[in-house]
Amino acid sequence: MKPLAEYLKSHFGDDFPVGIGSAKRDDPLVITELRLYVPIEYSIARLLLSDYDHELEEQCLHQENGRSIDELVYKAKPIGSKEWTVTRRFFFDITAGFSRLGEL
Repeated sequence: MKPLAEYLKSHFGDDFPVGIGSAKRDDPLVITELRLYVPIEYSIARLLLSDYDHELEEQCLHQENGRSIDELVYKAKPIGSKEWTVTRRFFFDITAGFSRLGEL
């Protein structure tokens, strides 16, 4: 199976600002963009949920070992289904950009 960053770059282009990680709780995907990292997170989630109807339920920031980890929680359902059947969580390491907020 292809690493997530490689998959994303094949879809969005070689200059897509992601590093290592699987977007799971124990392995957040590193976002290397310093300013517009939130729209990048949303683009990734939309791509990974493209086979589902989905809706953002929650977004929260965690501080872990000096890292800023953004968690997106989506409810999802198969396209055309009436009931939400799935919860998907994505974790992004936004330390590089988030730490710059105080500099702006």
